[in-house]
Amino acid sequence: MQLTFDRVLVTGGAGFIGSHTVDALVMNGAKVWVLDDLSTGRLKNLRKWRNEPAVRFTKGSITREKTIESMARKVEAIIHLAALVSPNISVRNPGLTNEINVSGTLNVLRAALRNDVQKVVFASSSSVYGNAKTRSISEDAPLNPITPYGASKLAGEKYCLAYYSSYDLRTISLRYLNVYGERQSSNPYSGVIAIFARKLRDGRPPIIYGDGNQTRDFIYVSDVARANLLALTTTKGIGESFNVGTGRATSIKQLCRILVNMTGKDVKAVFQKARPGDIRHSCANINKARVDLNFEPKVSLRQGLRIMLESPSIISNRKLAGKE
Repeated sequence: MQLTFDRVLVTGGAGFIGSHTVDALVMNGAKVWVLDDLSTGRLKNLRKWRNEPAVRFTKGSITREKTIESMARKVEAIIHLAALVSPNISVRNPGLTNEINVSGTLNVLRAALRNDVQKVVFASSSSVYGNAKTRSISEDAPLNPITPYGASKLAGEKYCLAYYSSYDLRTISLRYLNVYGERQSSNPYSGVIAIFARKLRDGRPPIIYGDGNQTRDFIYVSDVARANLLALTTTKGIGESFNVGTGRATSIKQLCRILVNMTGKDVKAVFQKARPGDIRHSCANINKARVDLNFEPKVSLRQGLRIMLESPSIISNRKLAGKE
């Protein structure tokens, strides 16, 4: 991919999606500045670039204006991924969610404008749709977030649009669906795939909240990183928002069956009460991203699961059972 910008700041760059985005940028010839407070990100996610002068790491938070200001002076573009990413935590602590996800995003935009940054790519979420009335969600669907997290991401999108409309700062917002892959943590607030995989590795039954018929659009992390780079390079869709998913819906029960089969574990899922704030169905229509960003997901769910399950951080390198 021919990048438009040579010097890029990635906020949250030591995190799950952030570190894969750093990988993609470096492999495409960019110099990358990484800002991360390491609250959820980990330096080991960047260890392959430890001796690479093209990657420079700073420990710090987007909530500190002086920190983001000093880093914005050094770059031409920003991929803004740093956020409090848990809808469940946001329900318990909406104030902290607002401080990081809304005020922090405003800090990034202000610093970008003051320092002549040419483009900002903002990591939004399908949570902005809330409980959509259609199974395939396009970007013009009603925006009705049902958690403070979803509301904070919608506020970030609106600030990006406002900075483009008011100040001509070029922004693009990407509404990620359910991202999974290597380096994803498996704590109680991370993605369901990482949680299921860890439990199966330990021979414990996965826990399904609700009836398991809720559906998600699972997209592999390398496809999301590529979408971030495509958003940097495109001249289309400035100020707009794009879905980043696969366009394929998978139920949680179906996901569990696939993982049990692939790991060869003789366990059955345990069903518990649905959690507040959980969305029933979520699947993206990605036609807009196909046309304007030239985005097409490349990794199927089974391919991605196999890559993830073979990662030492999730499951030991034993031969996986099941067929493709």
